[in-house]
Amino acid sequence: MQTKTIEASVEGGKGYSVSIGLGLEKELQEIVSREGGENRIVVITDKRVEKFFGAQILSALEIPLPAPHARQAGGKPVELYSFSEGERNKNQKTVTALQHELLNGRYGRDTLIIAVGGGIVGDVGGFVAATYMRGVPYINVPTTLLAMVDSSIGGKVGIDTKYGKNTIGSFWQPRAVIMDIQYLAKMPREQIINGLLEAVKTFMTSDREALSLVEKLNLDEPLENPEVLQEIIFRSVNIKVGVTSRDVREGGERMVLNFGHTIGHAIELLSGYRLPHGFAVGYGILAEAKISELLGILSPADCAEIYKHFARLGITPKDFPQHSPEKILEATLGDKKTRGGVPRYVLLESIGKVQVKEGKFAHPVADDVVTKALQDLRQ
Repeated sequence: MQTKTIEASVEGGKGYSVSIGLGLEKELQEIVSREGGENRIVVITDKRVEKFFGAQILSALEIPLPAPHARQAGGKPVELYSFSEGERNKNQKTVTALQHELLNGRYGRDTLIIAVGGGIVGDVGGFVAATYMRGVPYINVPTTLLAMVDSSIGGKVGIDTKYGKNTIGSFWQPRAVIMDIQYLAKMPREQIINGLLEAVKTFMTSDREALSLVEKLNLDEPLENPEVLQEIIFRSVNIKVGVTSRDVREGGERMVLNFGHTIGHAIELLSGYRLPHGFAVGYGILAEAKISELLGILSPADCAEIYKHFARLGITPKDFPQHSPEKILEATLGDKKTRGGVPRYVLLESIGKVQVKEGKFAHPVADDVVTKALQDLRQ
């Protein structure tokens, strides 16, 4: 398989490369050698990734030091720090513990952090990089499909609080993103679907034709046809790179990437983060597509087609989380798109096209419309 590369530009700063392929140890080593220089290297991951891939990652990072230091046995030292997996550990306590580990190890500004893991690891590792010594460089190595098509792109890093998901954070761009699909070979079907749902979201707003690729993917053996998997990731990431490069700080067009997230984040919060993010967004899309239909923006035929695509991935109205509309509406108030206490929603005009009105990509919707959409889902 030939590696596909996307160059992400960043307004007012240095861009970064995104590499998508199979068996990218050499590419990772080359990027770390280029970006690391004489820096000390730290790998941040979680306990689960450390168990399955820790030795492999450290082996790939045995990088010979340049002369005159090449005589040092073992090359450049690489240290690994891990934290307990799960969304419940994406918090300030975890970040502080990692920062203190680095401080205790006398790490200075000559530090390169490599975040290896799913979206939680990328967000936490990136946030540590953004805040340690007022900012050190980092490389993102996502190991889940969800992280590859979603959180690893765009430079948003941060943590959750009891008030909502990603409510504390920053914008801190990686030096590079390495997407090695070998990590997905043994991933359970549920986790493949969890990531696909975010990719499908992107196709729903920006690339209708790409939905046919998703239908070709074997959900139980995603590497049965690696070129299809690579192309799904490539097309989803390419869209996101374009949007985030044009709108770095989520002031306008970047809102498009939040289709399904106003409701999705609300039910994710109400579940105590037990509902996986991709599934929450999938259910959020069902609701927000219905909102678009009720407002007369999206045709009933397109809404029905959206439901059909999500049904194949196990996201159906009958399984919609049983939170009351009142609780969901209250939870949407913590969404980042809320302005003046009014939540905003990304609305579809058709599959592949969002509504843009007066230069706005997200719009307020009356509570009674949202309530009716939620009630209709349950019927």
